[in-house]
Amino acid sequence: MKIYKFGGSSLGSAARIKKVIEIIAAGRVDGRPPVVVVSAFYRVTDLLFEAASSASAGSENYRNVLDQIRKQHERVFMELFPGGDDHGISALTGQDLIELHDLLHGVFLLRELSEKSSALLLGFGERLAARIVAGYLNSKDMPAVYIDARELIVTDTNFINAKVDIEETTSRIKARFCDEGVIHVVTGYIGATPDGTTTTLGRGGSDYTASLLGAALGAEEIVIWTDVDGFFSADPRRVRDARVLPFISYAEAMELSHAGAKILHPFTILPAMKASIPVLIKNSFNPDAPGTRIEREIRRLQEQQHPVTGLSSINKVVLLNLSGSGMVGVPGIASRLFSCLARNAINVIFISQASSEQSISLAIDPLQAAKARKVLDAEFAGEMHARLIDPVAVRRNLAMVAVVGNNMTGHPGVSAQLFETLGKNGINVIAVAQGANEMNISVVIDNHDEDKALNCIHESFFLSQRKIHVFIAGTGTIAKSLINQIARHRMNLRKEKDLDVLVCGLANTRMIAISSDGIDLECWEESLIQRVPEYAGIDGYIRLVREHNLHNTVFVDCTASGLVAERYPELLRADISVVTANKLGMAGPAELYDSIRAAQRGSNVRFLYETNVGAGLPIINTLNDLKNSGDNIISIEGVLSGTLSYIFNELRKGGRFSEIVRMAKDAGYTEPDPRDDLSGADFARKVLILGRELGYPMEYGDVRCESLVPEELRSDMPVGEFLDRLVMVDEWYADQIRLAGEKGMTISYAGEIRNGKASIGVKQVPLSSPLAGLSGSENMVVFTTGRYLDTPLVVRGPGAGGEVTAGGVFADILRVASYLV
Repeated sequence: MKIYKFGGSSLGSAARIKKVIEIIAAGRVDGRPPVVVVSAFYRVTDLLFEAASSASAGSENYRNVLDQIRKQHERVFMELFPGGDDHGISALTGQDLIELHDLLHGVFLLRELSEKSSALLLGFGERLAARIVAGYLNSKDMPAVYIDARELIVTDTNFINAKVDIEETTSRIKARFCDEGVIHVVTGYIGATPDGTTTTLGRGGSDYTASLLGAALGAEEIVIWTDVDGFFSADPRRVRDARVLPFISYAEAMELSHAGAKILHPFTILPAMKASIPVLIKNSFNPDAPGTRIEREIRRLQEQQHPVTGLSSINKVVLLNLSGSGMVGVPGIASRLFSCLARNAINVIFISQASSEQSISLAIDPLQAAKARKVLDAEFAGEMHARLIDPVAVRRNLAMVAVVGNNMTGHPGVSAQLFETLGKNGINVIAVAQGANEMNISVVIDNHDEDKALNCIHESFFLSQRKIHVFIAGTGTIAKSLINQIARHRMNLRKEKDLDVLVCGLANTRMIAISSDGIDLECWEESLIQRVPEYAGIDGYIRLVREHNLHNTVFVDCTASGLVAERYPELLRADISVVTANKLGMAGPAELYDSIRAAQRGSNVRFLYETNVGAGLPIINTLNDLKNSGDNIISIEGVLSGTLSYIFNELRKGGRFSEIVRMAKDAGYTEPDPRDDLSGADFARKVLILGRELGYPMEYGDVRCESLVPEELRSDMPVGEFLDRLVMVDEWYADQIRLAGEKGMTISYAGEIRNGKASIGVKQVPLSSPLAGLSGSENMVVFTTGRYLDTPLVVRGPGAGGEVTAGGVFADILRVASYLV
């Protein structure tokens, strides 16, 4: 014999009830039909609560809500019994509805709703549902009998969340169930005190009813039919990649349900576990799905042997903290604390005590917070008056997240991994508790961070694919190339690296696109919409990024905006990693540079800017590797402008300077005004960044920079006129090439950092120098160090272009991903 429990979602309409009857008909074991436990129809319990609240407040809206309840049951009834009612069900449900009306009217007149009245009111949903299901079974020649669980389940007088008298309840169940050929349809959720007063078992209590019946009757299985495919590794409404767990242990199920997993009533497992009866979670909408089997000995595939089985959370908790020096070494404080709460029926969800014994923290339901504070202040009034114990501190707007798994026991590093994951995502842990069995670590956090915490923990323990959420500022050449590269390689990363790079935000000065699930990169330009005033500018975009509060977030700056660079410290302090191709942060004023560095040191995230110096070349990383490994950097020389590299490479071939500049502009190597490149300003910023990386307190003005724009051509003349007049320097460059050649050398526009001094300009270099061997628009940096003294270390390659720079940015994003996930 099996116990079948059907939740309200399985009973939401006549069509669903007919599907339930098919499941019941197929559930016979050795000729014995299942015992059926039913919840109220879908949303009816909520409507009953709303009606009761309205009535107690003196609002006649309770009549409208009661009418909704009546119409919902009448509609189902008419569809199930189109030819009329031969079993008296209509009359019985009619009597129940009249009784419900009279009770609500009494509450309305008295303007009072006691817990005793609430329990009676809230139980009508199950009574109505059980009558209709039993009647429909009989109409289909499936003999059934309606059983009011108040005749079976004996409880104490805690009317809303009653405690069951197991011994008396078991005795009554065994005495009542004797006809094995009849389908017993039992009301879930409700019980009664010894004198027959209605009580409830708490929300979701129908699961508990089924477990009590199963244990008393020695059932083969207890099947909880619901609207999901099983017990998930996390709430699938909050963690998109949550997966069904084929098997979990009794202990894991109890831990998860007590910590907020709503699929089971917290007390469901205990009776089944004592009787060693498996509990199955099945989907009534998809009965062929295997579901989740809960039993003592769990069966897991080898590849599923992760230390963590699943996560659960309670969205709203209040943390009470009792502290004071008068608690240290004083026996009985904890006993008085918990006894006081127990006497006042206040349930404790979470307990944490400092090893110094100076404080005890408790998480409770927010609805009980005021009462708990009042009774504890009264209990410890003497100690508080003597200033031995502080007044009870209350902290609201919190959530509790539980990390549960049998395999956590004796598995080193689980706690470290958990707290590292939370820290990297800027999630502050307010309190923590771990049981001695090591299978549950619970943390209290701000409830604003609940979804973020669930997702990053879920990914961290390999329960789902790792994700990184990218928000891009700028939609120009570099951003477009970056988006295309991510789109091309995303599937490979998912397959080979188990990493999904989601572009969740794009913005320029006028347009924006935002999606927590990721923007479609095949048509991202169509996703851009006009910015709304409250989210205008970089301030509005960053506010949106922070409001989305996604885990593993990376802000990517593909602009050349100083306003964006100024916001790096704010982003880092908010534990948002930053990847930037914008040099105006690290080459900006010393105050901004110092602020970025300080914010980076104080955060748990990454700040990467490899493309600031050599586009896709690994110059910053190489320099840091040399420094961190203890090498002594003697000098750095190099060509760090693709435009100027091209010009001087062509000069060495015998070209004329003015003609080469014109060719470079026509080929798109220069800015629209070539003077922006010829001034050396961009080169100087790169040299400044390298100088700062070496630890020199340098400003932009400290870099001695030789401009290639003749002084007489630095006015605001049109570009065309400038190019025409540039011929005036052709002979000078020809002479410099000739003079250098006479010495066995050539010329290059190069930068150098040595002894804390930085300079850029036209220099003579030996033909044997690596700088003399460049071609096209190549960049090169030469590191002369203690280790690389006779043969300097050379980094050489393309140093400009949208694709190359975007590739460097993409590489930095993946470095952040490897750190975060």
